[in-house]
Amino acid sequence: MSLPSMEFNQKRWNRLLLSGYWVTIFLSVLVELLYMLHASELPRSEFFPKYIALPTSLMFAAVLTAEASVRLLSPKWHDYVLISTASLLALIVTSIHTTLDYLLFFLCFPNMISIFYFQYKKLAFAIAATFASLFFLYAVIPEIHRSMSFIDLLCITVLLAIYSGIALGVLARGRETLRHLRSSYESNQELLVRNIMMDKLAKTDALTDTYNHMAYHEFVEKLVEQAEKGLLHLQIAVMDIDNFKKVNDTYGHRAGDNVLREVASIARSKVGPNDFVARYGGEEFVILFTELAYPAAFDTVEEIRRTVAETPHDSLGGLAVTVSVGVNRYVPGMGKERFFQGADAALYHAKRTGKNRTVAAETIDSGTAAASAAASVAASIARD
Repeated sequence: MSLPSMEFNQKRWNRLLLSGYWVTIFLSVLVELLYMLHASELPRSEFFPKYIALPTSLMFAAVLTAEASVRLLSPKWHDYVLISTASLLALIVTSIHTTLDYLLFFLCFPNMISIFYFQYKKLAFAIAATFASLFFLYAVIPEIHRSMSFIDLLCITVLLAIYSGIALGVLARGRETLRHLRSSYESNQELLVRNIMMDKLAKTDALTDTYNHMAYHEFVEKLVEQAEKGLLHLQIAVMDIDNFKKVNDTYGHRAGDNVLREVASIARSKVGPNDFVARYGGEEFVILFTELAYPAAFDTVEEIRRTVAETPHDSLGGLAVTVSVGVNRYVPGMGKERFFQGADAALYHAKRTGKNRTVAAETIDSGTAAASAAASVAASIARD
């Protein structure tokens, strides 16, 4: 696994950088106005067009072009557009204020912008733009050419190279941190997946790919709590494969395992995504319905029973097996033990009255129910 895509964040940062460019223009105008009002020796009629109107117009055009380019060009060019715009802004400011030598260091502006992208090729592009701007100013602007000696140019070049090296170090450190975060993220993801798989294995019956006996007891407690609060419908079906011992004795345990897998598959295919199928033990399965009302749950169980009875098994020479099922509905105050025992008693009654049947716990008369419940408890003890 890897870190989530950074494409969305990159778009957000590009938007922030463009907004920052507009703020830069505003601050530039503000500073120039304050200087014109309080410190300038030039008359306002001369200062305003040269130091406010002209650079503001040029910077406005540069940022407006960047806005249009980001909207029209492919995203792979957006970063280069913003770095180029930073270089243009620095070039405009330094070319206007030729007497302020220290503003030449503003040419490092694109270097700082490129660090946001954590890519060496974009930093290299920004460094190239920085040095190209410096030599362009020296060659084209007469005031800068006259005021700077070759030694001055060399010194500024060295200083810009040092700042570029610092930017390179910051980028290298940032990429190292990113690799560490990526490694930690992947390790955490692998650990999370491993824990999920271990939890699933602990709760899944390996043969039938249904939940196991332990998982049933864990889930039924939580579902009973919700049913007690009236938050869901809860029905239970206890299903047992008829004459399964005879299947094993006649066709072998491998054939019996194939039958168990097929019956479990049929049950899983008929229930809803929020219902619960578990292998309770041996050839017995439990189904918990969490969304269906009692009649709908009963009909689903009947569909499972009929499908099982109509499905031939190659391992049995094309014969089918049948299942007997007991169904019970949860009534508040019943508790999980009576809830299960009611369905188990109905299952026992289905077995005694012909098998391949679905019996509702509420249809058993009180005397039969008591006998069936005692028999089911004895059978459960024997199973355990």
